[in-house]
Amino acid sequence: MLFFARAKGARFAAFTSIGPVSFFAGIALLTAFVVGGSGYLIRELHHQAGAAWSAAGLPPALAPAVAQPVITSDMLRVSSIALGRAPVAVVNGQIVGEGASIMLETPEGNAILGVAKVRDGAVDFRYASQTISVNLGSSKLR
Repeated sequence: MLFFARAKGARFAAFTSIGPVSFFAGIALLTAFVVGGSGYLIRELHHQAGAAWSAAGLPPALAPAVAQPVITSDMLRVSSIALGRAPVAVVNGQIVGEGASIMLETPEGNAILGVAKVRDGAVDFRYASQTISVNLGSSKLR
């Protein structure tokens, strides 16, 4: 702390105090909260609007367009397949069987793919209106 020599009885004026510093810190925190939270709020409201339209049973032509994440071929990797009564496969490090779901994280959001069929050398996935067939040890989009 820096002390200045001053005359006895003279008041020393400070340029800042706790009041203005707290005020500016509060404004900065409020700004960060509003800017950071608005992106999450907008994504959540779009998701809820799409869910409300589908729950109400309105025709898809009237529903707002909700963008689905794009699934590319390099997002799925089948490393192992075991055939038998209940065939299973290891996809992206997870053990899945027919009828199970796998969640993929994409830059646009999460996508849930259904495992349609586990067959010799390949696994078929259902996503939206497409079927994705991934061979053992490689990945392909069809």
